[in-house]
Amino acid sequence: MACHVKFLNYRNVCFLVLFFSGLFLFPVSTIFAQNGDSFYVVKGIIVHVPQGNDPAKNSSAIGLLEAQKIAFKLLLEKMLSARERKDRHLFIKEVQRNIKDLLSRSIIVSERRTTRDLELTVTIHFDEKKIREVFSTAGVSICQTSYPSTLLLFEERSIAAPYYKSLTQAFERAGHQYGIEMVQPLRDVEDLATLALSENPAHFNEFNRWASGRYKTVKTWKISVEEEDGSESRKGENGPWIRLKVVEIGDDEVTYYFTRFTEPKNDEKNSVKGKKWNEKILLLAQRIIDPWIVSHIMEPGDNDHIDISVINSNNLDTLDELIERMKSLSGVDSVSFLEMSSTDVKLRLEYQGSEAEVKKGLEALGASDQGEGLDMIINLP
Repeated sequence: MACHVKFLNYRNVCFLVLFFSGLFLFPVSTIFAQNGDSFYVVKGIIVHVPQGNDPAKNSSAIGLLEAQKIAFKLLLEKMLSARERKDRHLFIKEVQRNIKDLLSRSIIVSERRTTRDLELTVTIHFDEKKIREVFSTAGVSICQTSYPSTLLLFEERSIAAPYYKSLTQAFERAGHQYGIEMVQPLRDVEDLATLALSENPAHFNEFNRWASGRYKTVKTWKISVEEEDGSESRKGENGPWIRLKVVEIGDDEVTYYFTRFTEPKNDEKNSVKGKKWNEKILLLAQRIIDPWIVSHIMEPGDNDHIDISVINSNNLDTLDELIERMKSLSGVDSVSFLEMSSTDVKLRLEYQGSEAEVKKGLEALGASDQGEGLDMIINLP
């Protein structure tokens, strides 16, 4: 149904202002396509739509459309680097106009009405194949790998500081925004005895093995805080400031990130303080995550392959089922035959994205990695 608008009267303008000022984005999470899935999921989007007096306006439909736009924006923040989003903003804007073509389904998880507005919580499913095709056709590289689970570790003296709760919430919000599963330590006896290893670079590998075993994390963000109390010696500055240092401890390297900002004044409302914290931490998180996205971007048409030797493959039904399961793995484009004998076959699996993730999926199907560039092997019963 076409809709033609000739002009906006005062009432229409007020409604639009209220609508966009009443639109809020709460912490959300994004799930990339996993084994057998054919979609990307953005969960937990909350929108507020002001209630109008016009019965022709469907508040639920308006809110759902805005949730879809927000979900698309959040998905791209996890798939494209900040530079790519800036350079290709016209293309992205054009794609967003046809966002319905990329959707698999939209689910209103909850709906709450008040006299002033309608609050919707929405989950959006994007069609994986359509997303990949639309960007590949335009020559835009995307990342399909989620940032790894991360141990969020604050230095001891920061835990007792008045800003600790706000700072923690800001990091957690950034984790939701960029799709990071963040874990905070229990700080029990075992933790207190082992967390000290993160103080010494010589023990980072040992610390990572411990964190991976106990908390199932791959990286650690170790956060330390330096404060300036706004004394006379700093009279020329705007007020007390806080300087954050984030030490990112990964499997093979350690990276340092810094940011400094003026501490929110005590007389400011908590909502204003929280917004300032969130803005700064989101920017800091983007600086950390951007290199990750760039390093995990798959180039359009640039397929890698893994060869898999399947032993005792004389049962064709079992072999067909195995091949179909391989094809369903995230990032896999095709599975073809290279060699065949009466009992054994060699398959070539072509994929885009992370080799480690594809091999992890193959291992779940019973494959073992021979290492040193050799085939993976599956022994069928």
